[in-house]
Amino acid sequence: MEWGRNNGVAFDQGNTEAAMVWRKKKGMEAKTKVRVGDNEVPFNKEATRWLGIWLVSQLTLGTHHNTKLQDGKRAMIRLRWLTGQMALAAANCRKIMAACIQSATMFGSELWWKGGNIRGTMGPVDELQLLINHQARATTGCFRTTNLGALSMESGLKPATNQLENRQHRFALRLLSLPQGEMARNIVSADTTIGK
Repeated sequence: MEWGRNNGVAFDQGNTEAAMVWRKKKGMEAKTKVRVGDNEVPFNKEATRWLGIWLVSQLTLGTHHNTKLQDGKRAMIRLRWLTGQMALAAANCRKIMAACIQSATMFGSELWWKGGNIRGTMGPVDELQLLINHQARATTGCFRTTNLGALSMESGLKPATNQLENRQHRFALRLLSLPQGEMARNIVSADTTIGK
């Protein structure tokens, strides 16, 4: 509040909320009270959106993944209607699907993707692969019974694991391109899936 007064910024007390973060799986309640000025700030017990990432108190990304997957499915429905109305060529349809649906669905996947066959990541990958299969069917107009190998080859869409690995590599390269002395560069040199 003091910073706001010094810099001429006013805060809306009605939109102020506190978030408590912990790593324990269950049972921690926010017993502390936060006061800003004369008002007591309520704790947000639901997921909080911060920089486009949905976080819950335990710092799990399940809510984020589910939210983004639903965003991708809604975009898929809208685009399927549009591409059917416009009668786009398969190549153009694939580009639109990749730009709109995959970018929305995989936003923030660099945070939860740890590589193939790691516990906790294969369920979300399977859900992403199902969405990519739906995109491939929408792109090519194939039947539901079409072989998935032939379908992915004909549509030109990459499997979910390959796309996630590519996003992880690009994220590591972005971190390495930061100037020397940046703290974020330490992530790449650490013993993580990015630093391998």
